Amino acid sequence: MQQQPLSQRGQKRREAILEAATDAFLQHGYDGTTLDMIITKAGGSRRSLYDYFGDKQGLFGAVIRYHADKLVEEIRSIDVAGMSAREGLTMLANNFVFALLEPLNLELYRLLITQAPTFPDLGRTVYQAGPELLLSELEQYLKHLQREGQLPAKLPTPHTARQFLGMVKAEFQLCALLAPEQLPPKSAISAHVQDCVTFLLDNR
Repeated sequence: MQQQPLSQRGQKRREAILEAATDAFLQHGYDGTTLDMIITKAGGSRRSLYDYFGDKQGLFGAVIRYHADKLVEEIRSIDVAGMSAREGLTMLANNFVFALLEPLNLELYRLLITQAPTFPDLGRTVYQAGPELLLSELEQYLKHLQREGQLPAKLPTPHTARQFLGMVKAEFQLCALLAPEQLPPKSAISAHVQDCVTFLLDNR
Protein backbone atom coordinates (compact mmCIF):
# COMPACT_ATOMS: atom_id res chain seq x y z
CA MET A 1 0.00 0.00 0.00
CA GLN A 2 1.41 3.39 -1.01
CA GLN A 3 2.11 5.72 1.89
CA GLN A 4 0.30 9.06 1.83
CA PRO A 5 2.50 12.19 1.64
CA LEU A 6 3.10 13.78 5.02
CA SER A 7 1.49 17.07 5.98
CA GLN A 8 3.78 19.99 6.81
CA ARG A 9 3.24 19.25 10.49
CA GLY A 10 3.93 15.56 9.93
CA GLN A 11 7.12 16.37 8.04
CA LYS A 12 8.33 18.59 10.88
CA ARG A 13 7.53 15.85 13.40
CA ARG A 14 9.42 13.30 11.30
CA GLU A 15 12.47 15.57 11.04
CA ALA A 16 12.39 16.23 14.79
CA ILE A 17 12.53 12.48 15.40
CA LEU A 18 15.40 12.11 12.91
CA GLU A 19 17.40 14.87 14.60
CA ALA A 20 16.78 13.42 18.06
CA ALA A 21 17.70 9.96 16.81
CA THR A 22 20.89 11.33 15.25
CA ASP A 23 22.00 12.74 18.60
CA ALA A 24 21.13 9.52 20.41
CA PHE A 25 22.88 7.20 17.96
CA LEU A 26 26.01 9.34 17.91
CA GLN A 27 26.11 9.64 21.70
CA HIS A 28 25.19 6.08 22.66
CA GLY A 29 25.85 4.03 19.51
CA TYR A 30 23.26 1.86 17.83
CA ASP A 31 23.11 -0.82 20.52
CA GLY A 32 23.04 1.68 23.39
CA THR A 33 20.20 3.75 21.95
CA THR A 34 16.60 3.07 22.91
CA LEU A 35 13.42 4.35 21.34
CA ASP A 36 12.43 5.85 24.70
CA MET A 37 15.54 8.07 24.62
CA ILE A 38 14.49 9.41 21.24
CA ILE A 39 10.85 9.91 22.19
CA THR A 40 11.86 11.76 25.35
CA LYS A 41 13.95 14.21 23.33
CA ALA A 42 11.73 14.57 20.26
CA GLY A 43 8.36 14.34 21.94
CA GLY A 44 5.47 12.49 20.38
CA SER A 45 4.65 8.86 20.96
CA ARG A 46 6.01 5.42 20.25
CA ARG A 47 3.07 4.94 17.88
CA SER A 48 4.06 7.92 15.72
CA LEU A 49 7.66 6.70 15.62
CA TYR A 50 6.52 3.28 14.44
CA ASP A 51 4.21 4.87 11.87
CA TYR A 52 7.09 6.86 10.37
CA PHE A 53 9.94 4.37 10.59
CA GLY A 54 8.66 0.92 11.54
CA ASP A 55 11.20 0.07 14.25
CA LYS A 56 14.67 0.91 15.53
CA GLN A 57 16.37 -0.59 12.46
CA GLY A 58 14.13 1.40 10.15
CA LEU A 59 14.84 4.56 12.13
CA PHE A 60 18.60 4.01 11.97
CA GLY A 61 18.42 3.53 8.21
CA ALA A 62 16.32 6.68 7.85
CA VAL A 63 18.82 8.70 9.90
CA ILE A 64 21.75 7.66 7.72
CA ARG A 65 19.85 8.27 4.47
CA TYR A 66 18.55 11.62 5.74
CA HIS A 67 22.02 13.02 6.35
CA ALA A 68 23.56 11.38 3.28
CA ASP A 69 20.86 12.98 1.13
CA LYS A 70 21.48 16.37 2.74
CA LEU A 71 25.21 16.15 2.04
CA VAL A 72 24.68 15.15 -1.58
CA GLU A 73 22.06 17.82 -2.20
CA GLU A 74 24.34 20.53 -0.82
CA ILE A 75 26.96 19.57 -3.38
CA ARG A 76 24.49 19.03 -6.22
CA SER A 77 22.89 22.44 -5.64
CA ILE A 78 26.11 24.25 -6.55
CA ASP A 79 25.51 26.21 -9.75
CA VAL A 80 28.62 26.22 -11.94
CA ALA A 81 26.83 27.48 -15.05
CA GLY A 82 28.80 30.25 -16.68
CA MET A 83 31.93 29.54 -14.67
CA SER A 84 35.26 28.69 -16.21
CA ALA A 85 36.51 25.13 -15.83
CA ARG A 86 38.94 26.27 -13.15
CA GLU A 87 36.28 28.12 -11.15
CA GLY A 88 33.71 25.34 -11.45
CA LEU A 89 36.05 22.49 -10.60
CA THR A 90 37.53 24.41 -7.68
CA MET A 91 34.12 25.19 -6.21
CA LEU A 92 32.87 21.61 -6.60
CA ALA A 93 36.05 20.10 -5.19
CA ASN A 94 36.20 22.44 -2.19
CA ASN A 95 32.59 21.76 -1.30
CA PHE A 96 33.10 18.01 -1.70
CA VAL A 97 36.17 17.87 0.54
CA PHE A 98 34.86 20.17 3.26
CA ALA A 99 31.51 18.35 3.33
CA LEU A 100 33.38 15.11 4.04
CA LEU A 101 35.25 16.83 6.86
CA GLU A 102 32.19 18.21 8.65
CA PRO A 103 32.26 16.77 12.20
CA LEU A 104 28.69 15.47 11.91
CA ASN A 105 29.42 13.72 8.62
CA LEU A 106 32.59 12.18 10.03
CA GLU A 107 30.71 10.80 13.03
CA LEU A 108 27.91 9.43 10.85
CA TYR A 109 30.46 7.84 8.53
CA ARG A 110 32.14 6.17 11.50
CA LEU A 111 28.76 4.97 12.78
CA LEU A 112 27.75 3.58 9.39
CA ILE A 113 31.02 1.68 9.02
CA THR A 114 30.61 0.06 12.44
CA GLN A 115 27.07 -1.05 11.56
CA ALA A 116 27.67 -1.95 7.90
CA PRO A 117 27.79 -5.74 8.53
CA THR A 118 24.39 -5.50 10.23
CA PHE A 119 22.90 -3.24 7.54
CA PRO A 120 24.52 -4.33 4.24
CA ASP A 121 21.61 -3.06 2.13
CA LEU A 122 21.82 0.34 3.80
CA GLY A 123 25.53 0.60 3.02
CA ARG A 124 24.87 -0.15 -0.65
CA THR A 125 22.00 2.31 -0.79
CA VAL A 126 24.08 5.11 0.72
CA TYR A 127 26.98 4.37 -1.62
CA GLN A 128 24.74 4.42 -4.70
CA ALA A 129 22.92 7.60 -3.63
CA GLY A 130 26.12 9.31 -2.48
CA PRO A 131 29.62 8.62 -3.86
CA GLU A 132 28.39 6.80 -6.96
CA LEU A 133 25.91 9.55 -7.85
CA LEU A 134 28.46 12.32 -7.31
CA LEU A 135 30.99 10.46 -9.43
CA SER A 136 28.46 10.11 -12.24
CA GLU A 137 27.54 13.79 -12.10
CA LEU A 138 31.18 14.86 -12.11
CA GLU A 139 31.66 12.68 -15.18
CA GLN A 140 28.80 14.54 -16.89
CA TYR A 141 30.34 17.88 -15.93
CA LEU A 142 33.71 16.85 -17.37
CA LYS A 143 31.97 15.85 -20.60
CA HIS A 144 30.35 19.30 -20.66
CA LEU A 145 33.78 20.90 -20.26
CA GLN A 146 35.03 18.75 -23.13
CA ARG A 147 32.21 19.95 -25.37
CA GLU A 148 33.12 23.53 -24.42
CA GLY A 149 36.74 22.90 -25.39
CA GLN A 150 38.03 23.34 -21.83
CA LEU A 151 39.18 19.71 -21.52
CA PRO A 152 40.71 17.55 -24.25
CA ALA A 153 38.07 15.50 -26.09
CA LYS A 154 40.18 12.33 -25.80
CA LEU A 155 40.22 12.44 -21.98
CA PRO A 156 38.44 9.31 -20.59
CA THR A 157 35.90 11.05 -18.35
CA PRO A 158 34.80 8.08 -16.14
CA HIS A 159 38.40 7.32 -15.24
CA THR A 160 39.29 11.01 -14.90
CA ALA A 161 36.31 11.75 -12.65
CA ARG A 162 37.35 8.98 -10.26
CA GLN A 163 40.97 10.11 -10.31
CA PHE A 164 40.02 13.72 -9.64
CA LEU A 165 37.78 12.96 -6.66
CA GLY A 166 40.39 10.64 -5.20
CA MET A 167 43.09 13.26 -5.72
CA VAL A 168 41.21 16.11 -4.04
CA LYS A 169 40.03 13.90 -1.17
CA ALA A 170 43.60 12.70 -0.57
CA GLU A 171 44.04 11.37 2.98
CA PHE A 172 42.09 14.20 4.61
CA GLN A 173 39.02 12.18 5.62
CA LEU A 174 41.14 9.37 7.03
CA CYS A 175 43.29 11.86 8.91
CA ALA A 176 40.19 13.59 10.35
CA LEU A 177 38.87 10.24 11.55
CA LEU A 178 42.09 8.81 13.00
CA ALA A 179 44.37 11.74 13.82
CA PRO A 180 42.31 14.96 13.73
CA GLU A 181 45.05 16.95 15.43
CA GLN A 182 47.17 16.40 12.32
CA LEU A 183 44.55 17.63 9.86
CA PRO A 184 45.94 20.57 7.85
CA PRO A 185 44.20 23.95 8.17
CA LYS A 186 41.46 24.84 5.72
CA SER A 187 43.78 27.16 3.84
CA ALA A 188 46.20 24.31 3.16
CA ILE A 189 43.37 22.00 2.04
CA SER A 190 42.06 24.70 -0.30
CA ALA A 191 45.57 25.16 -1.71
CA HIS A 192 45.74 21.40 -2.29
CA VAL A 193 42.43 21.55 -4.17
CA GLN A 194 43.76 24.38 -6.33
CA ASP A 195 46.83 22.30 -7.16
CA CYS A 196 44.62 19.34 -8.14
CA VAL A 197 42.55 21.52 -10.47
CA THR A 198 45.70 22.95 -12.01
CA PHE A 199 47.11 19.46 -12.51
CA LEU A 200 43.93 18.35 -14.29
CA LEU A 201 43.65 21.40 -16.52
CA ASP A 202 47.34 21.65 -17.35
CA ASN A 203 47.73 17.95 -18.06
CA ARG A 204 46.67 18.37 -21.66
